[in-house]
Amino acid sequence: MIPIKITKRTLIKASNPPITTPKVLISNLDLILGHFQGSLISIYPPPSSPFQTIVSTIQSNLPFFLNHLYPYAGRIIADPVSNLPSLICNNYGAEFVIGQTETALSSIDFGDMDQSLNLIQLPFAPDLPLSLQLVRFGCGRFSISWSMSHLLQDGHGIATIVTAWSDFVRTGTLSKIPNHDRSMFVPRLPLRYSPSLDQEFTLYKPSELINVLGTASLLRKIYRVEAADIERIRAEASGHVRATRLEAVSAYVWKLLATAVGSLDTTCRLAWIVDGRKRLGPKYKEAMKCYLGNVITYASREARVDEIKKQSLMYGAALTREAIEEVSCEERFEQLVDWMEEHKNAGKWTEIVGVGLGSPTIVISFMPFRVEQDFGFGDPVLTMPWMRPGRLGSCSLNIIRSPRNDGSWLVSARLWPSLAEVMRRDVRKVFKPVTAESLGFLPATTSRL
Repeated sequence: MIPIKITKRTLIKASNPPITTPKVLISNLDLILGHFQGSLISIYPPPSSPFQTIVSTIQSNLPFFLNHLYPYAGRIIADPVSNLPSLICNNYGAEFVIGQTETALSSIDFGDMDQSLNLIQLPFAPDLPLSLQLVRFGCGRFSISWSMSHLLQDGHGIATIVTAWSDFVRTGTLSKIPNHDRSMFVPRLPLRYSPSLDQEFTLYKPSELINVLGTASLLRKIYRVEAADIERIRAEASGHVRATRLEAVSAYVWKLLATAVGSLDTTCRLAWIVDGRKRLGPKYKEAMKCYLGNVITYASREARVDEIKKQSLMYGAALTREAIEEVSCEERFEQLVDWMEEHKNAGKWTEIVGVGLGSPTIVISFMPFRVEQDFGFGDPVLTMPWMRPGRLGSCSLNIIRSPRNDGSWLVSARLWPSLAEVMRRDVRKVFKPVTAESLGFLPATTSRL
């Protein structure tokens, strides 16, 4: 346990919010994943400045920063007519939380997300678009959690917000202004979408999901993948077409999954969360600059277990590339807008591939770009997305570039115990468990780093 004492919990308003706000504050693409909480948690080394200076820096800058992030000072409510989640831009205030604990980070098991990040990220009210949380540890290090509703942004949006914050605090200005305007994502008339989309979604009904003990049996781990391992795998996965890092590592993960499945099933599946910003056409180009809302979709591919086992990494990389390319077009996202327009009043929807029924599935999310997080007190040692998946039963790998900026990746994983064991016994040790020692959190007299 990490006994965190809350020393301050306050609401901070934008100092000068805009008089008018965009008419469309929630788009149909936002409604696809809907309203659930997630965080980007970063842990920083002991600063040279007093902790109170960090607190004062954040608190004094946040009202001005919220002028550019004004929806996050509002409230999420259920529309009284449609019951759909909606946003009120009333400048009620974003939450600012300060916590302290005598626990040193050297005593925390960072290989287990439930015993580390799950305890660092503090609960916040479901109607809050933003809860900015700052926790000081007994060893002098501190964490910052940008905790938000996924209704307002996807992973790219969170990265944009945090990078903009660092830019603002260090320079006093924003080089790129966040864009909240969803008005470009409106349904076409008449609505047009492929009938295949009906096969991709299901209503989120607890009675049709795996039970709570089933989801509780999934392990939550943090791994590091070194740059050298990524490049070796990439070389193996490349033929006449050079595989991307994501394609190569996906092929490797597919083999691990097939090994874990063994003879228990004939097929297994990978799915990928695909960012559409660079896949939309010219009419969206300007709007997508610093756009915070959701512009993501899923790609998935099922394959025979025996084929994945016997084929080279080039085979899995090619399957990955084909699956992602199939959804990498403007028409895909416009069809999603149209599909949701016709189905949004039926209830909360979710992607079937994430439910956890059918063939064993791993969902992979990849944030390939660096998130700037130095706001005057140095870069973090660890940064990791965090969310509670509820009753969804698929496994997942959330990949982010390490703040070391050395080409390595950090991976938050949700795994079946059998798959975690396959990864542990893998002779190449590609997925290395993150420990307090590997992060440099042990006292200087005992650390071997």
